[in-house]
Amino acid sequence: MINKYLVSFLCLIIGLIGIHFLKNKTRELEQQIEKISKNLNILRENLEIEKVEFSFLSSPIRISELAKKHLPNDYKPIVPKKITHNEK
Repeated sequence: MINKYLVSFLCLIIGLIGIHFLKNKTRELEQQIEKISKNLNILRENLEIEKVEFSFLSSPIRISELAKKHLPNDYKPIVPKKITHNEK
């Protein structure tokens, strides 16, 4: 009779200890998920900024203005139709 109670009590204690460690591990994982989510949001914001910057830097109007400013006056742009392949 005492053995049944002792075994039940030991199972209860082992279960409580297991739940304690499981809860702590769950909290740690939740904190990691929160940290990763914040980093992901920051990266998404940075990506949007980079897209806007790329759009500005690669705009044809801006590029033509820079070409007029920095390239010699006799510079002629290469049009894809004028490119030929020299096969030997």
